[in-house]
Amino acid sequence: MRKIIFLDFDGVLHPDGVALFSRLDVFERHLARMPEAEVVVSSTWREDHSLDQLRAFFSPTFRPKIVGVTPSLAGGYDCGGRELEIRAYLSANNLTDANCAWVALDDMAMFFGEPCHNLILTESCEGFTERQGEQLLSWYASASGAG
Repeated sequence: MRKIIFLDFDGVLHPDGVALFSRLDVFERHLARMPEAEVVVSSTWREDHSLDQLRAFFSPTFRPKIVGVTPSLAGGYDCGGRELEIRAYLSANNLTDANCAWVALDDMAMFFGEPCHNLILTESCEGFTERQGEQLLSWYASASGAG
């Protein structure tokens, strides 16, 4: 079963608008404990950067884990829009609940349906913390059948 993390940047890998990628080390430290996890960028950064440019923000060890980006849909900024983009990515790649477990790391709950059990929400003013790291590891253990 594939295990995919859909990753926002602003408000996750750094507090919104400041200290770019200041939380990347915390995210990568947790990602290192999830050898089968893949990352798909759902951040709006995907609209201005190629996949290779997005990979370059990560440490060389983790670049191969960045496997794609979600499509940009017309309603992507609407309520539930990011989740629709994630579901479009899954559908385009023939991924279902039977062959894929996914989680989204994001700071904007409004971009997801209510409730979205696949969302790990960060605070935009602080980004990814140890708390979200533990939630991510718990998701991974559950997706791997160890939880």
